[in-house]
Amino acid sequence: MSELQPALKFRDFIQVLKDEDDLVEITEEVDSNLEVGAIMRKAYESNLPAPLFRNVKGASKDLFSILGCPAGLRSKEKGDHGRIAHHLGLDPKTPIKEIIDYLLECKDKEPLPPKIVSVSSAPCKEHVLSEGEVHLDSLPAPYLHTSDGGRYLQTYGMWILQTPDKKWTNWSIARGMVVDDKHITGLVIKPQHIRQIADAWAAIGKGDEIPFALCFGVPPAAILVSSMPIPEGESESDYIGAILGEAVPVVKCETNDLLVPATSEMVFEGTLSLKQTHIEGPFGEMHGYVFGGQAHPCPLYTVKAMTHRDNAILPVSNPGICTDETHTLIGSLVATEAKKLAIDSGLPVLDAFTPYEAQALWLVLKVDLKKLQALKTTPEEFCKKVGEVFFRSKVGFIIHEIVLVAEDIDIFNFKEVFWAYVTRHTPVADQMAFDDVTSFPLAPFVSQSPRSKTVKGGKCVTNCIFRQQYERDFDYVTCNFEKGYSKELVDKVNENWKTYGYK
Repeated sequence: MSELQPALKFRDFIQVLKDEDDLVEITEEVDSNLEVGAIMRKAYESNLPAPLFRNVKGASKDLFSILGCPAGLRSKEKGDHGRIAHHLGLDPKTPIKEIIDYLLECKDKEPLPPKIVSVSSAPCKEHVLSEGEVHLDSLPAPYLHTSDGGRYLQTYGMWILQTPDKKWTNWSIARGMVVDDKHITGLVIKPQHIRQIADAWAAIGKGDEIPFALCFGVPPAAILVSSMPIPEGESESDYIGAILGEAVPVVKCETNDLLVPATSEMVFEGTLSLKQTHIEGPFGEMHGYVFGGQAHPCPLYTVKAMTHRDNAILPVSNPGICTDETHTLIGSLVATEAKKLAIDSGLPVLDAFTPYEAQALWLVLKVDLKKLQALKTTPEEFCKKVGEVFFRSKVGFIIHEIVLVAEDIDIFNFKEVFWAYVTRHTPVADQMAFDDVTSFPLAPFVSQSPRSKTVKGGKCVTNCIFRQQYERDFDYVTCNFEKGYSKELVDKVNENWKTYGYK
């Protein structure tokens, strides 16, 4: 039996989860109308195995089963970030800090473009449906949250668009709602790359016939990288090849020249129109709310062909209160790019992370105090510099508060981060506001306020480093077990714990 490749092959990824007892195959009939979503939310919120729904009400034999929670957290015993690690082909017990550092290391590797394979060796071509044979309304696309504006087929698939000159191909994630039998609508917003490419077509008078492909069950490494805010003009497919150490097999679409992952479960293809729109939403997003009745016109995708595998499987993400893919992937990948941006900008940053408990709205930076002191700067000057670097870059688009902490804080432990936050900064006095930068329109305090009209500001840098630490070492004792006593005493207490009578 050949070795499984969970980062390259979606079905291998599922098999690995099954082998690790991190998958529950549900054969009981379930309804894609809220029931699937409810089961997923319970699994997310309890760090339970991923559900694979084998018997979705209304599904045909081939279209489709549903895999839920593909990048949710799991128990610490199994490696809480194991599913994310498998997206990269790493050991399932790799901690998130090492995952971030691995992604940074891969940026120095030689890009490896995808390789074109024959139709006969592309599983996604096992079934080919023409426009007349495509019936989106017959698919069991899930209605995930109470008060969602429709059925969201696209929550964990990958859009593929390419500039007219074919120099830049973008693989990205953005939600997509079924409109009718042939149409999908979804977010195509600035400054996201999908919008930049769409605007490039509009600039040559073809804004109503932009070729697209929407792929599901792509290589897990591909869906992970498609969540990353990588620089404009860089093609995700080349970076994925660098991560995997081998080229991603791709095959040409039926109705356009776009290349799609050959092992995809399903591929929808057609044209995107910026001129034709349809009301989209509302949808329960990454911050944990559905604001009923709030919907907006969004561009329209017309599906002109579909290809799929035998017994296709649709991966689904159900966003909400942490922790789901909008936090584990989007948040963590923003942290990866943030660490790189900090290093490239000369900021004395040791690590970066977006705590899941802050719903990916915070970016926490661990600062090297020796290097900070060498800058001969003040908290005010440093906060201003940090804000200018991050809030004026794509990396900082979804972030509304940057929290600066000293190196004694484990930024991957939210309990420590929050302790530092509430004890080491004076509200307002130690916060620098940035009101001329772009807001994240999906942030609830933006979308539900007058700021939704300007989409400006509402961001800040919060200094949680004691003022003295900008100039010199500053001694204090942390009053907890791990750091408040000598290593020898901590070890002794741990070794004698049962002797003391504890179980």
